Amino acid sequence: MGALTPKDQDKMAEVSQICMAHSATALNMLINKEIKIHVPMVKVVNSADIKNILTAFGMGSVTVQIDFKDDFDGNNLLMMKENDIKIIMDLMMGGAGVAAEGELNEMHLSCVAEVMNQMMGASAIVLTEMIHKTVDINPPKTTFVQTPADVDRIDFLPFPGDEMTLVVCHFESVGLLKGIMIRIYPMKETRFICDHFSTK
Repeated sequence: MGALTPKDQDKMAEVSQICMAHSATALNMLINKEIKIHVPMVKVVNSADIKNILTAFGMGSVTVQIDFKDDFDGNNLLMMKENDIKIIMDLMMGGAGVAAEGELNEMHLSCVAEVMNQMMGASAIVLTEMIHKTVDINPPKTTFVQTPADVDRIDFLPFPGDEMTLVVCHFESVGLLKGIMIRIYPMKETRFICDHFSTK
């Protein structure tokens, strides 16, 4: 398996940090709560690694997947626990951020899909500016992950190849909710980002 140089890792982490900051701003506008983002983790992985990570992180969560379209490959996965999704929906409806009792329903799933759509829309705009290439997104796909078998239903590799860059970023509204954003890039797009993004 290939490796990224320390400089490449730093570039991918910085690009992801900037993208995540814009995603966090979009989420802040939806729920009117401050969002804290953690330092991204960058590593080279294969498809088996990704499946193991999704299985470890994803039990009891909803995963919303948005991939890129046209001539830029990559995938983005938002993972949030049931209670956090309920809290977000309550906040978006003007509530205090209380998780209602009961199971998740279609309204909850539509809510978290729209959250991901807004977060990735903001991220795609700034990524376009950073790498000087148009980056657009497909509509969100939502998967409720309750068993390891549910991970198989997540379209986490909508592009060919078995070596890619994985970026994992945790975010939270302190004391209220948490989530994980996972970004997956094939090596050719990783190389493109590293070659076209200039650090200050």
